[in-house]
Amino acid sequence: MALKMQWHKNSRIVVVLALFICATTACKTRSSAIAVHDGSAAADAGTGAHIDLLCLGDRINSPTGPFHYSYKYSDDSNSIVHEAEISPQKIDITSTDRTGTHSYHGVRTDEVSWNAAVLDLSSLRFTSMTARIDSLNGTSSITSQGSESINGYNTTKYSIDTAKATSGDQKQFETLFGRGSFEKGTVWVPADGCAVKLNLDEAILQANGTLTKGHYDIAMIKKSN
Repeated sequence: MALKMQWHKNSRIVVVLALFICATTACKTRSSAIAVHDGSAAADAGTGAHIDLLCLGDRINSPTGPFHYSYKYSDDSNSIVHEAEISPQKIDITSTDRTGTHSYHGVRTDEVSWNAAVLDLSSLRFTSMTARIDSLNGTSSITSQGSESINGYNTTKYSIDTAKATSGDQKQFETLFGRGSFEKGTVWVPADGCAVKLNLDEAILQANGTLTKGHYDIAMIKKSN
């Protein structure tokens, strides 16, 4: 039955599971930080910038044109790479992790194969990361670096750095995610608010007092019809 769910239902299930994982690892994410956005908010070049990453799920499930999607994550013990060619008609995926490499092909005319492909690109780790970025929206941790065209999109480039935020914003982030936790990177956001590229380093405090550090590279690259 899971394969027959639409992405918005899948994403809410993933969010619930992510909340459970946070609870069992002493992650202090507030529920409002895990909200699923519809991608309608516009990027603001000034203060109060809004960055939406969960909207990438909608782009994957309901593409309006062809694009290449890549998701890369690595830490001291794990790494995963998703590369996907996505169009309104089909999804072709190649994924590599410590178990090896596998490929998957989904077609829009086959609901089961399409939903399986969408699920194949989903990740609890991605969902938890988007919650942390969401908690920074509208704070001094996100600053505009001006306009830049990238991956076929006209975007505003933003710097993400919790260490350079105001003392109040730093305290709020540590209250949510633990002392020593941080987010630092760069994100490119078009006018619709849905990020098309992200480079991010982070550290999150775990229940045992250690910091888990990870790196993300995520991108949508527009292709010709």
